[in-house]
Amino acid sequence: QEVWQDSLRSSRGVSLTMPYSDMALSARFIGPAVSDKDWYIWCFSPIWGKDGKVHAFCSRWPAAEGMEGWTGANAEIAHYVADRPEGPFRYVATVMKTSMFPDPATMSAPHNPRLEYVDGKYVLLYICQNPSKEGTKQRVGMMVADNLEGPWRFAGDRGGIMVEASDDPGHWTYQAAIGADNPAFLKIEGKYYIYYKCGTPEHMKAKYGYAVSDKLEGPYEMCDAPITDNVSYLEDAQAFSVDGKYYLLTTDNLGGNSGGWGYLILWESEDGKSFRRADAQIAMGTVFDYWKTPADREELMKTPGLFVRCASGKLERPAVLMKKGKPAYLYGVADVNVNGGKVSEPYVFSVKWKVSKCKSGR
Repeated sequence: QEVWQDSLRSSRGVSLTMPYSDMALSARFIGPAVSDKDWYIWCFSPIWGKDGKVHAFCSRWPAAEGMEGWTGANAEIAHYVADRPEGPFRYVATVMKTSMFPDPATMSAPHNPRLEYVDGKYVLLYICQNPSKEGTKQRVGMMVADNLEGPWRFAGDRGGIMVEASDDPGHWTYQAAIGADNPAFLKIEGKYYIYYKCGTPEHMKAKYGYAVSDKLEGPYEMCDAPITDNVSYLEDAQAFSVDGKYYLLTTDNLGGNSGGWGYLILWESEDGKSFRRADAQIAMGTVFDYWKTPADREELMKTPGLFVRCASGKLERPAVLMKKGKPAYLYGVADVNVNGGKVSEPYVFSVKWKVSKCKSGR
């Protein structure tokens, strides 16, 4: 593996508008967390279990349905487990599918899991479609359990639904393009925060907001305005806290925020209620910044039937696994299967954490 000491391969000759984080320059590609030719795997969310193993909940759907199967009737959230962070992860059980919802007429295709542990309970955030509404109207739901193996129950008194776009014409989420989605979670000073993405009126102008509650199971009240000042599309947040500061880990799909196409961004905040580009760093590059060589990439792209959603190899649905209170591993689904497969799969990287900002690459 070729190691760049001061920049990423994909940023050579590019003007970046954010500095690198130490994570970006220290990351090392390990391999697939899950590799299964029969399933598209997406949205990999890991957590340490009480048994000392690493558990992960992920989205998956049958390979025969193609990439767009994630909104279909056979999409599900599945539980995987590994003896160590590097994997391999093995299937345990299906946690949720459309038929398990309290009201399948208004809730379908569970997706985008975020797994957390708070107040002695495991919390599973997810999104679901609402087939009863015109277009794609996504909402954020929650399930809770005392153990990762379940039983899981839908939280609150609305069949698990915690956040959805507002019906108030004066609210910033009114008439959201696809609803409220891509949840993340933090507990801050005794209050519970669900972060969500919302594009109003255009999806590609989406920003993040939060909904807050005094109780884990709600009800949650949405903020009055976006909390990120991104100037280009972003999604897929995970929230976490280190040394009293709060972070959002997101994608920068089009590169308009960081200058790096398909990069990940690490947003930092003192209070968890406002995240600014001026305090953000590049969290990671694309999978090809860490995987083998440019020559290997060129050969890979010639593979018949190769899964390619974006030739840049950008990472989506990023998630970190903490060790001693700091990120030690990063998981992300790449838009290219670097093993030559025909379906998507999540990859594992080891990372190092420092709070100081590294220099910008040019």
